[in-house]
Amino acid sequence: MLRSSPFPAALILLAAVALPGAPVHAQTAVPEAGAGGAPAIERQGAADDEVMLELSVEDWVETDTATVRLGADLAVEAGKFGAARQDLVATLQGFGTGAEWRIVDFGKLGDDAGFERWRLVAEARVPEAALAELAGKAREATRPGRALSVASIEYTPTLAEREAVVDRLRARIYGRVARELAALNGAFADRDFRIRMIDFTTGFRPQPRMMTMARAEQAGGAMKMADAGGGLAGAEKATLTARVTLAAVAPTE
Repeated sequence: MLRSSPFPAALILLAAVALPGAPVHAQTAVPEAGAGGAPAIERQGAADDEVMLELSVEDWVETDTATVRLGADLAVEAGKFGAARQDLVATLQGFGTGAEWRIVDFGKLGDDAGFERWRLVAEARVPEAALAELAGKAREATRPGRALSVASIEYTPTLAEREAVVDRLRARIYGRVARELAALNGAFADRDFRIRMIDFTTGFRPQPRMMTMARAEQAGGAMKMADAGGGLAGAEKATLTARVTLAAVAPTE
């Protein structure tokens, strides 16, 4: 750590010379003071030769499941909400979609003549092929004291699906960097370029894509339900940008 001295540099050097018999040490040149009197910082050693690149790759992130939210309005006897909630989850698991339903939100709306009114929201990732039948199953599960309806369908990839594509894109970036290194070292035989830094930036953009006829027919009912909520996306364009610095020690001659 650099510390400034209250004495001028010339006085310090004179004091060192004025002591007879004192050992003599090699001195490093003190840089001239910069702005505000602070010592100027100088780079030590030879600077590297650097080549900076910006590389971008992209690919589709696709999914065959959707995040579905079901709303449930319950009217239950006072103190029996826990049993009604468990019964609702069992009903949803019995839809046969292969999805695992979880209650993600609930709240009490009020009391009426010894009954409690509750609003619950259940969520699951539902396979695309099961979306068309979901609204009908919700209607069939509706009964006095319990009303079910499809609240929303979000047809976007999961985090795991996005990360899998980003892993592939990162591997492509590494391959391009390796080719750049080989080209540089081939063009400049007196250098030994290496990777100094790679900085990644990831972006995702929802992109509507045309579905195949078979998939469109299977999801037809779900597409109608989702129209009010902005439609189905089903795929995203993932972009990975890398800012790369390649460096080699510059010759000292």
